[in-house]
Amino acid sequence: MRIAIFRNEPKEEGDRVRFSGKLTRSYQDAAGKWHDTEYLSGVDYLKAANLMQEAYNTERELRQAEQSTAPESSGPA
Repeated sequence: MRIAIFRNEPKEEGDRVRFSGKLTRSYQDAAGKWHDTEYLSGVDYLKAANLMQEAYNTERELRQAEQSTAPESSGPA
């Protein structure tokens, strides 16, 4: 199971950078071929919750890094 975090560029000047994520679970079929799915079963919920907590913390760190490198605003927002 994994979460990909995406950095979404601002569309207009003054907009801030946003982040989004996608949770994916991989599984192997009877023939041994790997597939990805967004569907979870009972045993996956707790794993997903823990992974979501890690993703939340990572996104928070990314947001803080963006803020520390952003140019200072020159007036009221």
